[in-house]
Amino acid sequence: MPFSVPCRSVYHAAQRTMPLSVPCRSAYHAAQRTMPLSVPCRSAYHAAQRTMPLSVPCRSAYRAAQRTVQLSVRGKMVGLTFKDNMSNTTTEQLLRGLASQVAEREDHVLCSDVRNKLFGPLEFSRRDLGALNIMRGRDNGLPDYNTVRNCFHLPRVEAWENINPSLAETNREIFEELKRLYKDDLSNIDLYVGGMLESYEGPGPLFRTIIKEQFTRLRDADRFWFENEDNNMLTKEEIDDIRKTRLWDIIVNASSVAPDEIQRNVFFHLDGDVCPQPLQLNATSMEPCPYLQGFDYFRDSEITYIYSCILLIAIPIIIAGAGYATVKLQNSRRRKVKMHQEELANGRSVDKMMVKEWLHQNYKRIVKVKFGPKEELSTVNRKDEKLRTVSLQGIQSLAVEVTQDAHRKPMVLVRVPKDHDLVLEFDSEASQRKFLNKLEQLLKSHNKQMEVVHAFKEEMLANAETNERRKKRLEHFFREAYALTFGLKPGEKRTLDESSNDVSMVMRTSLSKKEFARALGMRPDEVFVKRMFNIVDKDGDGRISFQEFLDTVVLFSKGSTDDKLRIIFDMCDNDKNGVIDKNELSEMLRSLVDIAKTQKLSDYEVDQLIDGMFKSSGLKENEALSYVDFKKLMGESNGDFIAIGLDCKGAKQNFLDTSTNVARMTSFHINEMRDLNRHWIYKKYDKLATYLEENRQNVFYLVVFYVITVALFCERFIHYSFMAEHTDLRHIMGVGIAITRGAAASLSFCYCLLLLTMSRNFLTRLKEWSVQQYIPIDSHIQFHKIVATTALFFSILHAVGHLVNFYHVSTQPIENLRCLTKEIAFSSDEKPTVAYWLFRTITGVTGIILFVIMCIIFIFAHPIIRQKAYKYFWAAHQLYVFLYIFSLAHGLARLTGPPRFWIFFIFPGVVYMIDRIISLRTRYMEHDIIETELLPSDVVKIKFYRPPNFKYQSGQWVRLSCTAFRQSEYHSFTLTSAPHENFLSCHIKAQGPWTWKLRKFFDPHNYIPDEENPPRIRLEGPYGGGNQDWYKFEVAVMVGGGIGVTPYASILNDLVFGTSTNRYSGVACKKVYFLWICPTHRQFEWFIDVLREVEKNDVTNVLEMHIFITQFFHKFDLRTTMLYICENHFQQLSDRSMFTGLKAINHFGRPDMTAFLKFVQKKHHYVSKIGVFSCGPNPLTKSVSSAVENVNTGRRLPCFIHHFENFG
Repeated sequence: MPFSVPCRSVYHAAQRTMPLSVPCRSAYHAAQRTMPLSVPCRSAYHAAQRTMPLSVPCRSAYRAAQRTVQLSVRGKMVGLTFKDNMSNTTTEQLLRGLASQVAEREDHVLCSDVRNKLFGPLEFSRRDLGALNIMRGRDNGLPDYNTVRNCFHLPRVEAWENINPSLAETNREIFEELKRLYKDDLSNIDLYVGGMLESYEGPGPLFRTIIKEQFTRLRDADRFWFENEDNNMLTKEEIDDIRKTRLWDIIVNASSVAPDEIQRNVFFHLDGDVCPQPLQLNATSMEPCPYLQGFDYFRDSEITYIYSCILLIAIPIIIAGAGYATVKLQNSRRRKVKMHQEELANGRSVDKMMVKEWLHQNYKRIVKVKFGPKEELSTVNRKDEKLRTVSLQGIQSLAVEVTQDAHRKPMVLVRVPKDHDLVLEFDSEASQRKFLNKLEQLLKSHNKQMEVVHAFKEEMLANAETNERRKKRLEHFFREAYALTFGLKPGEKRTLDESSNDVSMVMRTSLSKKEFARALGMRPDEVFVKRMFNIVDKDGDGRISFQEFLDTVVLFSKGSTDDKLRIIFDMCDNDKNGVIDKNELSEMLRSLVDIAKTQKLSDYEVDQLIDGMFKSSGLKENEALSYVDFKKLMGESNGDFIAIGLDCKGAKQNFLDTSTNVARMTSFHINEMRDLNRHWIYKKYDKLATYLEENRQNVFYLVVFYVITVALFCERFIHYSFMAEHTDLRHIMGVGIAITRGAAASLSFCYCLLLLTMSRNFLTRLKEWSVQQYIPIDSHIQFHKIVATTALFFSILHAVGHLVNFYHVSTQPIENLRCLTKEIAFSSDEKPTVAYWLFRTITGVTGIILFVIMCIIFIFAHPIIRQKAYKYFWAAHQLYVFLYIFSLAHGLARLTGPPRFWIFFIFPGVVYMIDRIISLRTRYMEHDIIETELLPSDVVKIKFYRPPNFKYQSGQWVRLSCTAFRQSEYHSFTLTSAPHENFLSCHIKAQGPWTWKLRKFFDPHNYIPDEENPPRIRLEGPYGGGNQDWYKFEVAVMVGGGIGVTPYASILNDLVFGTSTNRYSGVACKKVYFLWICPTHRQFEWFIDVLREVEKNDVTNVLEMHIFITQFFHKFDLRTTMLYICENHFQQLSDRSMFTGLKAINHFGRPDMTAFLKFVQKKHHYVSKIGVFSCGPNPLTKSVSSAVENVNTGRRLPCFIHHFENFG
């Protein structure tokens, strides 16, 4: 047997016996230490360390032993266990086999077991000895291969092939790969790699020298070595006798092996020796046997682990499905209630049936057809939303085409006069007959007839004028009219040819009054539509041809002022007698006011307006106006008619005069400040500086929050990676334990911080202290969402990490888990599986419960669920109590360390509990309702008694519930009553389920008084709002949109009361600009009453109001222009608006917030800062924030500070 030394022993010997003169290479570069994984090496481990016994007896006992060999892994020891089968063989047989079997030649190859399954489960069974030895050499600073050869007086290797010439001849690609990995630098080659490459029939020259040096040192340093004469243990004769002893002598004398059964030189087998072997043993001559591997401690956990992973993935999917079903259920309930109300309103049920509506060749939709109860046929979708109504009024006979094709689905086409056709498809002829019978019954009930015409399907569909086809024709119609009026847009190519079918189709197309009204964005029955339609329809055939429409829009777009006045005159002259009397003018004015959807004018006000207009034009004595008089009447407004046109917003086309840019509706006249021609870098810097300055608090606290969160993660990560090695957690679980513990620290901080963001009383108290100027309290809802999202991220990371950790733990034997925890004791024969760690430990069970609770809370917090099914959102959020309870219990098992959640929880938990106790003072107190009132736009006003010692500031809000239903469900609403009033009131818009239920409950038609148990109001609060700091600014701008005006009902009342009674004599606020943005006045008539009272009490003129009506037409549209003319006359006459009756200025369209803020900035240049307060939809808040940022970018004083209201 060739001389064999374990390479690892040799390598460590080199580390121990390196001469002191050898320089230590501590500055290895990482790139120069890459493990050449492609370089095959061989470890010279002893036979006991190999996975296949290479020396076995030649006798039959070999095969018996070979079949029973197992690899027994215990810690880091690897050995062979024969156990019961040793009874069938003897040690002597093994010894004779070891002496006769030809061994494998030493080479540079490392077997796969040493490369892949080293050291067993505690080290994860997947370590590479070659890579490990190379890294150990680098970690200990061993010199390179040539330097070590020099130190041992061996010549330096100057070429790669000289390391092992014989190997270079047979396997040259190894050296080519080494050149590439070491960048052809021999001075960088690692000692282990170079030494292994020298191996050929034993260690190479370098490793032989190191071995000799090591064994010499060991021999000379061992005082018990038998050749050491200085210890006087053995005589020279005894030493000579020991030197003569060979291994053959020991085997023969210590075993039953006869002298002639084994050769004397047991390490070599020569010709003529006993028990000759035919060839070197290899796997081809052996019986098939199982691959030797370590015991799989993960066995029996596979199914549990897979299903656990599937369960954790399925939980959020199931909960999301439950959320989706909840929304659908709520919508279904609302539809049923709506249908029931319609049936009650109609007095009888409506016949209906399901069919398919044919829209065009490639699209059909399932609809429900309703017959009646009025003279109409309607289609609705599955949500019971009306899609189309076919009116049967004004017709005596209805034409219906029925298909007669065999073996094809039957269809019906309803020819609707002056409208597009209705095409329906049925599943069977029975369904078709049922539809025709129901339609005939409906027509007969209203004394009408049905004409049935039979046709083939292709012919019928080809001639069908469906909604889609009609839309395309109208699109061509308006596009051609625009192109011929203004020419083609820049870069636009003409797609229609004069001879094309499209042009001929457009020329044949005509508009009905309904389509014309839809194009104008109005109703067909409005006076303006009727008058305008009559003007455009010159031939009086009841339809507008393409040429008639084109003539009109060209006149509006490019006509003279005189032509435009003539159209208005003809519209007012209803009887076509050439003069306009006061009744005709009155009717037109009423129509204009109705268009604005504002309050109606009384007859006296209309007469007063007309008399004032006549008087201002010198026509006081006239009872009727000729065209000349009309021009004189409009003379002072000629400038307003220069740029008017027709805004066809229904057709998405504006036929407006672009020849001039008269901005007569500009409300805030300022002289633009010329900006210097600054470099774009300075402009970008100003913009960034302004953004950071305006949002400095938000940015600062976000940075602090994420710094703390990341720092907590890193601290735990470092601790479990490098400072907890004695616990063996990292060895058992790998880097996963560091990640999960870091995530646990971060999510603990985030979840506990959430309590502070919802401590409403605490935040309200902070707003009253001076510290509030350093904390962005108004953004606490947004911060709550950011913190929650961050907590969600770390929670998912923690859960996924523990799935990996539990896999690693379940792969360990019991003896390796002894040091994991002292809280759990295992029996000696117990093998804990994944199921044990997940479902039988406090950590596992509470972790799964926490995961479920987290998914429920986050999924049901989705905006759609919160809006459509608020009670489920609120109920899901109430699970936060269990979230914190189970979080406190989660770490009690101490599997990976002592619990730490309580450290983060104790302060926020105490603050939140105190905050809740404060809220309980008024939560269950019931307050009698003084009165309720149903207002337009689905708003209900609730007025109730004010609790004793209830103090609040204008702009604050409360949380309400009603004892009549859902007593435990509270909702947030702004107080509209002023602090000086002895009652409380709220204006609540019906938007969600609870608010709709509240409105329906107090509807006078539904409300049934209960004298014994009347409905009462419960409330929590008051809480601080974003608008309550208005009094701290000398100049304030308030912007309210939609129902967002509710806080300003309280603020404006409080403002004028305080200034008129000198109650706020010491308050900084001296001027307030209020901008009310609403779709129409009629939707918020109750607020006009509030503003009227405010104007009446505003004796110091501290308040200036502007009202913007957004649901209207372009500012240069004919209707808008006429309204402005009337408004100007009415303002001059009565010093108030004809729309609202207020002194406030009315505007049509959305405000230019940037221009307005610049106007305020210039007018109040003497102050240092101006407060901007907004409340309304999110687009409004973003618009105001953008305007504030744009103005502040100029870096001029005063600067604007934006506060906004947000209930989340």
